[in-house]
Amino acid sequence: MTQGYLQADLLNAATADETTSPWVDVRGRTAVVFYVEGLGTTSGGVVTLEESLPAPSGTWAATAASIGTVNATAVSGGVQIATHVSGAYAFVRARVSTAITGGGSVSARVVAA
Repeated sequence: MTQGYLQADLLNAATADETTSPWVDVRGRTAVVFYVEGLGTTSGGVVTLEESLPAPSGTWAATAASIGTVNATAVSGGVQIATHVSGAYAFVRARVSTAITGGGSVSARVVAA
């Protein structure tokens, strides 16, 4: 069964430490791409790409598993970095795990097929 593409905004001009996006359901999709983009000058900070599965009670685990990270200095000045992941994931999100510094911010989105 073809599901088509899923696209969801995760972070929008985020800077604060521990800013998290909503969880996005990517179950049944085998190709997931995270796009992280800098807005303005970013001289420090980290965006962590995460996965998790809710507990049977429907609550989320206190700690999600890291898929990877993007250093904010790498996306300074409007640069966009794509992180391709393959495999079986349930829910994914992006989190500012270290505050974004330098006066700019970061945005992130996910595309899955």
